[in-house]
Amino acid sequence: MEALYAYAVVSADAALPRDVDAILPGAGFALVQAGGCAALVSLVAREPFEAGPGCRGDDPAWVAARAAAHHAVVAALPGAVLPLAFGALFSGAAPLAAWLAAREAALMAALAQVEGCAECTAKLEEDPARHAAWLDEHDENLRDLARRARDATAGTAFLLARTREKRMAEARAARATMLARDVAARLGRHAHVMPEALTALVRRADLPALMDDVAATASDLAESGIALRLVGPWPPYAFARAALSHA
Repeated sequence: MEALYAYAVVSADAALPRDVDAILPGAGFALVQAGGCAALVSLVAREPFEAGPGCRGDDPAWVAARAAAHHAVVAALPGAVLPLAFGALFSGAAPLAAWLAAREAALMAALAQVEGCAECTAKLEEDPARHAAWLDEHDENLRDLARRARDATAGTAFLLARTREKRMAEARAARATMLARDVAARLGRHAHVMPEALTALVRRADLPALMDDVAATASDLAESGIALRLVGPWPPYAFARAALSHA
């Protein structure tokens, strides 16, 4: 049996992708329209995607290749795009058109919001040993515990060492929370920050300023054992998930 594999919601006048392979070899592309919006689809066999004897969902290599193909198609779409989750199947054009029509107003508003935008995610990654060494130098409480342990008897030194371990864990967690808030605020200077952690929808024209800001922050943090990197830009996956969940 066949089904329509849906990649993304786009405007009704969107161009079909070129120079990119469909989700399955040999499948073409088409648009299913409903009012001002449409879904980009390919006609595919259902079996590889659905539970049953022909399902390929338990083949990691196949899933990885198909997920990469899905992303390549979405990334090749010009204009505003709301990516759908990998594996979205519809039984035919009529059910898909009905699904679009029931959400047209919300989908059109979301498409307008992502026009000219991309999505980025900031990643904070800790080097525990370097971060702990930095905190040893900069946290007065930790320095005081270390001084007291050096001058204490063996039993007291042991207890102080345990206290210091707990304080170190608390200090690492507190600084991670503080840095996450600071990075979110920096993203907010340039972009629309979404509920998903440190993810933002940014106008492509503002990407250079955002990247410069993140790079400067990353340089400041590097010596403290915290790496900051910006992942993306890519299609607005997180934004689309949020928009579609409320559409």
